[in-house]
Amino acid sequence: MLRFVGVVDVEEKTVSVELKPYAKTHPFAGTQYADNICAFTTDRYTPQPLVVQGPGAGAAGTAACIYADFLKVAKSC
Repeated sequence: MLRFVGVVDVEEKTVSVELKPYAKTHPFAGTQYADNICAFTTDRYTPQPLVVQGPGAGAAGTAACIYADFLKVAKSC
C-alpha cells in the first residue's frame, strides 16, 4: 500500500515527506480514515519500532488549521 510518510532523521538533521510502499503487514498500511501513526526507531526500539496510533483531526479540522496558517503568513507579509 502506498502511504505518504514524514521522515525525521535526528542524526542527519533532515526532514522529508515521502510516498513509499508498505507491505500489508506493516503498521502504516493499516491506517484508516483520519488516523495518525508514528513509529519511533531508537537505540531501545530496534529492530521493532515503538508505534503510536490514534485518530487525527479529520478533513475539516486539518483544513481549518491550514487556513489559519495561511492567515498567519498573509498577516506577516
